[in-house]
Amino acid sequence: MPPKKRPSGVTQSREPKPDADSASSPDKQDSPELSEQKHREKDAKFVSLCKSLHVSDLVCDRAWALWKTVQESMDKVPGSQERLWGACLFVIVTDMDIGCFTVTQVLKAVSLNLKQFLVVVRQLDVNLDTISTKVNSALTRLEKKYDVMLALYQRFEKTCKNIFVLTPDGKERETTRTCWTMFLLSKGRALQMEDDLVISFQLLLCTLELFIKRCSPDQLQPLYQSAISKVQTPPTRTSRRSQSKAKSRPVEPEVDAQLLETLCKDNECNIEEVKNVYQTSFMAFLESVDLSRSTDFPQVNFINQQYEEHYLKSRDIDGRLFFDGDESVLPPKVEISQVERTPKKNQPDEDGPMIPPQTPIRAAMTSIKMLRGDLPPNGDQPSTALATYFKNCTVDPTQDVQKRLETLGQVFSQKFGEAVGPRCVVYGRQRFALGVRLYYKVMEAMLKSEEKRLSVQNFSKLLNDSTFHTSLLACSLEVVMATYEESSFKNGGSDQTGTNLCFPWILNVLSLPAFDFYKVIESFIKAEQTLSKDIIKHLETCENLIMERIAWRT
Repeated sequence: MPPKKRPSGVTQSREPKPDADSASSPDKQDSPELSEQKHREKDAKFVSLCKSLHVSDLVCDRAWALWKTVQESMDKVPGSQERLWGACLFVIVTDMDIGCFTVTQVLKAVSLNLKQFLVVVRQLDVNLDTISTKVNSALTRLEKKYDVMLALYQRFEKTCKNIFVLTPDGKERETTRTCWTMFLLSKGRALQMEDDLVISFQLLLCTLELFIKRCSPDQLQPLYQSAISKVQTPPTRTSRRSQSKAKSRPVEPEVDAQLLETLCKDNECNIEEVKNVYQTSFMAFLESVDLSRSTDFPQVNFINQQYEEHYLKSRDIDGRLFFDGDESVLPPKVEISQVERTPKKNQPDEDGPMIPPQTPIRAAMTSIKMLRGDLPPNGDQPSTALATYFKNCTVDPTQDVQKRLETLGQVFSQKFGEAVGPRCVVYGRQRFALGVRLYYKVMEAMLKSEEKRLSVQNFSKLLNDSTFHTSLLACSLEVVMATYEESSFKNGGSDQTGTNLCFPWILNVLSLPAFDFYKVIESFIKAEQTLSKDIIKHLETCENLIMERIAWRT
């Protein structure tokens, strides 16, 4: 039986993440130095690997025992031993929740990139039940986080070419490196759920805005030269501000609306949402690193040191390596060609416009734009037609509907903030507001269809059914979160709650039985004609999960 099955009483599994001083060897409290005397019977190269990764004697023993089990279960061990040893060590420290090494450190130690390493770890599960739910969940999160970071870096690289002028001394390279590192730090500080593609991308635009407005016009491409020239602060205004230093309120960084709008337009991003992220998460981050009052470029060494501490504490991927083109974070060549393929026309014989390549960020921005475009602008209240249906009921449900939305809106926003990160409650309110607009729209379409089918206008029983309303609202919110890539099955999904917004998170938040949600899905899809194929597929996956697993739980 693999070691991870044994109940472990080790205290490390309850320890908090290491502080900055001990981050480089988080496990030193358990065993500062691996005792080679205790491991003479093991392969010397395995012990050397353990030593390089600062693991304890206990982890070394358990990983070796797991390796022996793997050896016995496989006729032929695939790949090199060292790579499987790295996988065994990763499984053990994840199961025990001990911070011995970062993901990047183990990748470097066994000479693999992340995607290759994930394949090797999952190989352990082919012939025996080696990977626990906990490890599998960690692998899923790691893969999603990597995919998001890769997509963000590829967009960052492309966007920087549109912003900065190449110089002979390569000065722009230093600027963009610091910008990328500062973005990684802001993302780590602002988001608990760092695999949130949309909010992360919006933070990236905020970081770019900060750097662009600190550049001299000759460092920028014409589009951003003209944008920044309109927002330069005149000296007189600065002096007036400096004269009012006596005021207790600190000077806050101003959002350059013109510059931010140019960035958002260039990247097909909603300006209001980005402003919201700037004024909440990004300003709070600047305050936390004491940069909110500075008009200079952030110090390279300071930003690097701050990120180094965050990376070591999180025991994760070192995101700076994307900028260096490091082999440990390079995607497989097939993936690169898919993301950067040449745009193709709609038809080979047409002279119509080119279709840009569908990158993950472009797909997300397009989906959000479509969702917002399909919803009525004043949809936070029932339309005249829907209000008439309410009034035609024997018991008017209007007040109950409004009270329910108010209560569930507070619960949803709070839970969203707890899952995504500090100050993210406001984004939860935004998602909920979109969900309410979709909820009203679909409800009206359903009622019109039923009126046509049954020739009745009094739907009192249905419209006074609390379960129906909660189910329909849950379905609307699930569509919104799937559109924002916050609930996604692309990396396998998860039944975990807490920091994972993937279905069935919404059921837990709204205290809704899975089967009640299941009953509205088909009607929802029929009523909302504008749903994309991806969203319909997402809802069908929710249906399958309910029928296969979720509905049968106690």
